[in-house]
Amino acid sequence: MSIAKRPPSRALPAEQQHALRRAERLCGWTLLWMSLVSALMYFAMGGSQAMKTALVEDLLSLVPPIAFLVASRFRRKGVDHEYITGRERAFDVNFLISAVALAGVGLALVYDGLHTLLSATRPVVGTVVVAGHVVWQGWAMMAALAVSAVPPIVLGRKKLALAKQLSLKPLHTDADMGKADWMTAAAGIVGVAGIGFGLWWADAVAALAIAGSILHDGVSNLRGAVRDLHDARPQQLDRSDPDPLPARLCREIAALPWMEGCGVRLHEEGFNLSGIVLLGNRTLTAAQVEEVRAIAHAIDWRLDQIDVSLDTSA
Repeated sequence: MSIAKRPPSRALPAEQQHALRRAERLCGWTLLWMSLVSALMYFAMGGSQAMKTALVEDLLSLVPPIAFLVASRFRRKGVDHEYITGRERAFDVNFLISAVALAGVGLALVYDGLHTLLSATRPVVGTVVVAGHVVWQGWAMMAALAVSAVPPIVLGRKKLALAKQLSLKPLHTDADMGKADWMTAAAGIVGVAGIGFGLWWADAVAALAIAGSILHDGVSNLRGAVRDLHDARPQQLDRSDPDPLPARLCREIAALPWMEGCGVRLHEEGFNLSGIVLLGNRTLTAAQVEEVRAIAHAIDWRLDQIDVSLDTSA
């Protein structure tokens, strides 16, 4: 049976509030820089399939920061008559939207790349006149690709540090994608250089490699987003191992002198871990319930809405 109603969500600690504001500013800078990079890529891409695919990836990189900013603003509205338990899942929805966009576009780009390769469509890269000299356009394309890798790498490193501070998986995934953007640029440069050496298929293969990376990220993120929305077992930020907080909470509660057994069932809600603590006691007082909650809140700021119940299955 339930002992007490779930308390409202706690406000973020001051350090995390500052980190969230910094993350929002970084997302704003991401929108600015990646819009400029996308414009540069568009004017330089010529007939290269790899360049077109890299351009699509740069445009896709605008989706996560837009979704993050919308989710952050939505979350701040808090509890009302419509969202009676708050809006802590806003970032989980943000994660799902980004993952669906990545997976869908990645699949379309893989199909387009395969079609180009199998139909032996040969790209055409022309020349431009610069200061009276005829210059192969491929040089401009490769320079644009190299430049396009710099902003996401720099911004990705900064976002990664904030993702760890906030324990926010959507931001961590966005940061990882940005840090790995140099691979997209490298693949595109190889493809354009292949055209210069007369290897028409190198461009299509490079486009396929980029599209495959997009699809892989999309499917992996989609799996994680669906898992979180199904209240699966909490995982660490990089999803390598289970989150240690539930086990730590159980140990701390089990050490109470009046405790007769303890189990926890927690799930992720945006930044936080929420759920239920099941106690093996036959009876439980309101003071003991508050003691359990106080222990949870003292362990880590992420332990938020904690229900306390007797384990009737024991």
